Amino acid sequence: MGNSAKPGAVRRLAAGIVLVLGLTIVLVAGCGASTPQQAVNNFYKAIEAHNWNAYLDSVLPNNVRRMTESDTSSQKKKFKEVDYKYNGLQYKTVIDKKDPNTAEVELTSGTITGTNPSTGKKESTTIAEIKKSYGITPTVKVQKYKGTWYVNTPLATADVPTQQQ
Repeated sequence: MGNSAKPGAVRRLAAGIVLVLGLTIVLVAGCGASTPQQAVNNFYKAIEAHNWNAYLDSVLPNNVRRMTESDTSSQKKKFKEVDYKYNGLQYKTVIDKKDPNTAEVELTSGTITGTNPSTGKKESTTIAEIKKSYGITPTVKVQKYKGTWYVNTPLATADVPTQQQ
């Protein structure tokens, strides 16, 4: 028998490697983005992938921490129901002149595809069509927290404006 390693030692080594890799993933996740545009990009990628943890990692940590168990359950249910796909999104960042740690990221072009909840049919629209039809530029608020950028969207019921609840 040419194998000098004991089975218990091999298992402990494998468990140690798995633990280190797991901790590395946890430490890397939730570290925010280096730019406002990357924060928005991470946010949309998480939605497309139906990745709840990546979604929470892209949102301002204080907004996530304020969620109650009920908020978490409700938000997760809504999150899992959406099926949006974002193609060719282009962004323009507008930094707040009074507070350089806050900004708005405007969607300047691209296509959004998803199921219309009213009809149950897949539909697509472009950013240009949204601007033309509704007279608005789709915008995402972002905020810098501990040196990195996150999407600043309310998740806790207490933080959502009354008309959105």
